[in-house]
Amino acid sequence: MLAQSLDDRAVVWVATHRVGWLNDAFVWLGYIDKVGAVWVALAIVVGLVLRLGVLPTGVLALLTAATTFAADSACFGLKDLVDRTRPFVAHPEIHPLYVVHSSSFPAGHAATAFAGATLLSYIAPKAAPAFVVLALAIAYSRVYVGVHYPGDVIVGALVGCLVGAAAVAIVVVSRRRNGRFVQALTPG
Repeated sequence: MLAQSLDDRAVVWVATHRVGWLNDAFVWLGYIDKVGAVWVALAIVVGLVLRLGVLPTGVLALLTAATTFAADSACFGLKDLVDRTRPFVAHPEIHPLYVVHSSSFPAGHAATAFAGATLLSYIAPKAAPAFVVLALAIAYSRVYVGVHYPGDVIVGALVGCLVGAAAVAIVVVSRRRNGRFVQALTPG
């Protein structure tokens, strides 16, 4: 009950203390992370910057797409089980910057963001801080725009980290089994 009360108070405070000139930026962060699209684009950029080659870059993009899709799917399964009301429905003082119609818990955008950031941080460790900052910004944007509670975002981020770690494990195991093909995807 205490956690729910803190969750309620936090989302109301954030959504009623917005800074007008940041509104569009936080809405934009939600759009670029639709089903993990920004992470697939970043996977291609990583492939180009690291000069992985066409085939490994394509594999990385597909693995990133599958990873973010898996994270989003896991969240939708949990949303159906939990069926938590969106904050803007439960708290009339919150005016969302856009409206979504699924249930609130957990935050799918946070899951896809952290799944993508986890995988790409393994592939390009020097860029990991930038990936984590982007994932944090996307996750926070969900509270800012009034569509998720902080608890939704935290659990979504955890789901994303777990799915991203599973994708990293796939890369590691695949590298051990058939070195050349996946070798390009492994840092070192």
